[in-house]
Amino acid sequence: MPDLYITETDRVNHERINHDNLSRLRRLATARFGWISQARWSPGGDLLAIAGGDGIALYRGSFGGAPRIRLTASAAPVKDIAFSPDGAILAAGSADTTVKLWMLTSSKEFESKTLCGHAGSVEAVVFSPDGRSLASGGADGLIRLWDVASGEPRGLLEGHDDELTALAFDQTGERLFSGSRDKRIFSWRLNTEAKPTALGEHDDWARDIARLPHSNALASASKDMTIRFWNDGGRKPAVVPAHAGGVDALAFSPDGTTLASGGRDNMIRIWNARSRRELRLIDGHSRPVLALDFNPTGSMLVSGGGDNRVILWGLVRANCATRI
Repeated sequence: MPDLYITETDRVNHERINHDNLSRLRRLATARFGWISQARWSPGGDLLAIAGGDGIALYRGSFGGAPRIRLTASAAPVKDIAFSPDGAILAAGSADTTVKLWMLTSSKEFESKTLCGHAGSVEAVVFSPDGRSLASGGADGLIRLWDVASGEPRGLLEGHDDELTALAFDQTGERLFSGSRDKRIFSWRLNTEAKPTALGEHDDWARDIARLPHSNALASASKDMTIRFWNDGGRKPAVVPAHAGGVDALAFSPDGTTLASGGRDNMIRIWNARSRRELRLIDGHSRPVLALDFNPTGSMLVSGGGDNRVILWGLVRANCATRI
């Protein structure tokens, strides 16, 4: 399938995905990439990063076919990626125990620096809302906090009994949420000596967490085949059966009304984030869906699967031509 050109005109011509138009959601373009672990849009929406066993592929201005730019973090697979809030830095956690920061706006093309400290594979990375701090979690069960400007360590969080699988900051950057193979979801108050608060746990290992935009409510995905919705008030979570075999990936739409989930049934499911009712089932991958992300305008959804395919989903305004 030909490239999709993500120009300013095309962003206008693509409708924001919402509950009323989900029936028209369709595949726009497809690319192949080895052993996909994560897919992320830049804050400006003009850059799409795909991470996996072959490093990082960057699509700028178009999507489909071979990527315009490739970054190699190491010889080991890249397990997670995150853009800084201003889009200037791409962080990559790798199976070789390191975190690499790529300076995307540097005058020196692809300049980077490497952060060392974990004793195992780095499975999750996330920037604080102000972009000054980075949190990383890994197979060693530890969360490390880093000063982005200097690359120096800022703290170490210990509490989980197994590998870290997912991280998310709250709106203010004062709290950090984590999910682990030990099944538990923790809330950490940073800059204090307090132990983490256990929000609760799944019946099997937690694979992903996503924070509801403009809120500190969370959704978590687990091998126990459920999505759990955690509110900010400490009440018991709502438990929603989701994907046979387990849930691997979650992504909220930018307006917070919609949640996309992917799992071991090879399906993408679209949910009403408030009522937790399933709205649409999308059959596009032949293996588990491992990565999901909405673009910043909410007009496109990217999915990555164990079938080594990255698919871009969206809808075009009626009577508008699309450049694919």
